[in-house]
Amino acid sequence: MTQSSIVELLNKQEEKANELHALLSSELEILKARKLSILEAKAIEKENCLNAINQLDIVIKQHASLDALKSDTRYAEQVDRIIALFNECKEQNEINGQIINTSQIAINRFKGMLQKSISNNSMTYDQKGQTNIKSNSLGIKA
Repeated sequence: MTQSSIVELLNKQEEKANELHALLSSELEILKARKLSILEAKAIEKENCLNAINQLDIVIKQHASLDALKSDTRYAEQVDRIIALFNECKEQNEINGQIINTSQIAINRFKGMLQKSISNNSMTYDQKGQTNIKSNSLGIKA
């Protein structure tokens, strides 16, 4: 593969890494603002971006190994930038995931409290710690 082809592939990969970083930052803002109606669309964009990144990885690996690119002075600086971007993306994705998990736990707790307060049913917990409502009624409908 020619040097210009590798440069073009690396440029595309860096562009996609920047796009992913922007999507993850946008996702964080959506989570903070609790605009969950647009979160699903952002997730689809993120998935499409990740698929494009994976495809570029496959093409790049067919022509040069990561070690070869890192050791070649013509590409090393750009490869390091791309790797740094992906590391930032990983960290941002972990933060976003923690926010989602924390929100889900809070929602489940609130749901449990609501269920308990609006019914006279007994509440138990299953093996995963989720609330389970057991009705005290006999099942007879008037």
